[in-house]
Amino acid sequence: MASAPRWLSTLVDDDLPTKARRLAQLAHAGLPVPAGLTLAPDPAALDDPDARAAVEHLLARGPVVVRSALWGEDEAEGSAAGLGRSTLGCTDLHAVRQALADLDAQRHDPWLVAYRRDPPGRDCAIVQQQIARRALLVVATAPSGPAEVEVHTAGGEALAQGRSPEYAGLLSQWNDPARPQVEALVKRTTQRLAAAVHGHDLEVVVDPEDAVHLVQARPLAAPLHPGWDQFHQTLADADQLDQLHGVLTLDAEHNPAPLSPAHAWLMNWLRDQRPSAGGPTVLAGWLYVRTLPRDLARAHARPSTPTNTPTVVEVVTQLHRDTLPHMRARLEDLTRSLAHADGPTLIEALPRAQQAFLAMIDTYTRVLIPARTRARQAQPGSPFADPAQPLSTRDRDAFLDVLPVTWDLASPSLAECGATSTGEATVLPTDEAQAATLLGEWDDHLFALGLAPLRTWILAAARHLRLPPNDAFMLTPPELARGLAEPTALPTEQIAIRRAALEHQASLRPPLRIVQGRPVSFGRRARLRGIPLGPSFTGVLAPRSDLAALLADPPAPDAIVTLPSLTAPAAVALRQLGVRAVCCEHGGPLSHAALMARELGLSALIGCRGCTELPAGHRARLDTTAGRLVLESSTGRST
Repeated sequence: MASAPRWLSTLVDDDLPTKARRLAQLAHAGLPVPAGLTLAPDPAALDDPDARAAVEHLLARGPVVVRSALWGEDEAEGSAAGLGRSTLGCTDLHAVRQALADLDAQRHDPWLVAYRRDPPGRDCAIVQQQIARRALLVVATAPSGPAEVEVHTAGGEALAQGRSPEYAGLLSQWNDPARPQVEALVKRTTQRLAAAVHGHDLEVVVDPEDAVHLVQARPLAAPLHPGWDQFHQTLADADQLDQLHGVLTLDAEHNPAPLSPAHAWLMNWLRDQRPSAGGPTVLAGWLYVRTLPRDLARAHARPSTPTNTPTVVEVVTQLHRDTLPHMRARLEDLTRSLAHADGPTLIEALPRAQQAFLAMIDTYTRVLIPARTRARQAQPGSPFADPAQPLSTRDRDAFLDVLPVTWDLASPSLAECGATSTGEATVLPTDEAQAATLLGEWDDHLFALGLAPLRTWILAAARHLRLPPNDAFMLTPPELARGLAEPTALPTEQIAIRRAALEHQASLRPPLRIVQGRPVSFGRRARLRGIPLGPSFTGVLAPRSDLAALLADPPAPDAIVTLPSLTAPAAVALRQLGVRAVCCEHGGPLSHAALMARELGLSALIGCRGCTELPAGHRARLDTTAGRLVLESSTGRST
């Protein structure tokens, strides 16, 4: 155990724990590491006159922070990020002595001992000048690509408490006067650090005068974006790297699997036909959009007055009584015309099916999205539907024959998969808040009726060409049309090749967002959405208010534990209790919660707003493909 005081700026000692040794190396190299020294993590360390004098020297300049440096912490194979305690705001020797006593007691905590599997004898404490801060930054740097940052402006131990950042994204896009200084510090620090397989994780304090201070540096123990190399290689093999420009967001909520070739063609065709419809882009089979649906309303905003702007109730009523019945009639008319159609008739019918799809897209972008945007602006505090009586199942019975299991032309409908009527009566809402929620659900009906004509056409073409339906969706509608005109032109040799490619694409882990050709993490998220880690998981929700409640009432191993935040001690408890899935309200992609969840191999959603409000006992799916927590109804359907 280190006993004599050792100043960080003057001594680089190999027998120090890695956390302290790395700070000492960086301070010795002239980087702006706050002044500090290492001591034994024991209150008796201050009985040494030299140690006491050194600490008093720091205290004369202002408050100090006392931080734990555990042996085995901040290594490349195991971060143990945040497991050691920190005590802020120590202003006298008594406070420092008490902080050292806390560290000494913590080192022998059975939870920590079980996690570390290392003897505590070589731990130390870092007593360091506390920097007044206006922001605390966590910066992650991968071996290649841009740096990402999380920004915390709240005081106290924002990271240890798992708080959500005020900003999360690319460091280069952080709009702050201190950004150039931070970028320069990150560059200098990473040049001094030893190479790390997955990159580095830095903590930087920005003081009120915009000066920057390096307070932590550790290697990332796991890839920040797992699977990116394989995804990028697949794009290169398909000559798609030129499409990685701008900002691309994975539409995993609607398409959590790679698209069939038929549907991929449809999305590419839509991009050409309706440039303002979000810019759908299919990368390695996965659907990305350049404009999020919630932002499409800006492209279709039109001047209006209170007298000609329909309410959300009016839009829902119009959708139910006119728009959807008209689309249903259009589908039925096409279905009748294709029942016994010959090749030329089928070819002539393809544009009708395509126009039905475009009509749906136009209604969605020009009517539904603006209405939903107005509803959010007018009712920002609207209550969410009761999970016991979800609006999401209302009026589904009339659309079971067209609602697909997944949003793909190749997908069978719910009815084809055995879904039956629930007997629910259609009741149109009179309340704007309920109407807004229902509008967000009934756009499924609109989409389904827009896709159904093309699916019907492909199935009719397959019957005429004597193709198995699954094989027909491995081809595009234009390819099928050419085969209808001349059977020898049908590229049947592509079916097996594309099916193999689809299987490979399904094994990939596409990033949720790509900015200028590199994966980046999400910032703020919508309700029941979060930073996804690990595989998807289905289980019973087990909410706990804090770590004490978790330990007092251990959940079943197959539960999804929901917590306000996943602090490092909580992660240790989860590991010991055998919990495999966790969802926490606060935190970001670079938080301790994310670091520990990656390291422990948990299924997790980090920063999932609203998860702690859900009642215990409900079955739910923690969907890490879409980054969302989905409640399941008693029938097993998602709500």
